[in-house]
Amino acid sequence: MSTEIQQTAEVAQQVVEATEVSGGLGTLGINLKIFLAQLLNFAVVLFVLWKWAYKPIVKILEERQEKIERSVKHADDVEKRVCELETEQKKVIATAKSEAAKILDEARVVAEDRKKELLGKAKEEVKGVVAQGKGQLEAQKEQMIREAREEIAAIAVEAARKILTEGVDEKKATKLAEGVVDKMSTSYET
Repeated sequence: MSTEIQQTAEVAQQVVEATEVSGGLGTLGINLKIFLAQLLNFAVVLFVLWKWAYKPIVKILEERQEKIERSVKHADDVEKRVCELETEQKKVIATAKSEAAKILDEARVVAEDRKKELLGKAKEEVKGVVAQGKGQLEAQKEQMIREAREEIAAIAVEAARKILTEGVDEKKATKLAEGVVDKMSTSYET
């Protein structure tokens, strides 16, 4: 046992010496020289990353953020313009409908006026044609009456001449008159 105690004492002595050489950090298992070298290496890596990696990445992210903000703003502007255009389109359509209705009403009024005018003209033309037809019928009637009078006069003269040449018998005169009338009727029908 004494050797074991001696060995433990030696180990404890070595630990005390190592602690005195490395300071208080040695008790934690940290070597001060290695720690400072690692700290220096970490600072160099941090500086390199800061200079050549972090700043460009941050710059790219900021540019991307600005681009997104511009896109969002542009989308909002486009949306507003679309809404304005829809409103304007509705106004234009409403105006066009009202103007179309107005034009249709005016066209109906003009068509009615034109219809009345044409009907009036047609009635006057019909009246004129009817009046002209009546005039022609009247003229034809008068012509026929004149011709009938002339024929009757010719028949009477012919009957009187035959009656005078043949004698004054009433039966004979009636018969001659009927014959002359029949003769004139057949010639008038053809």
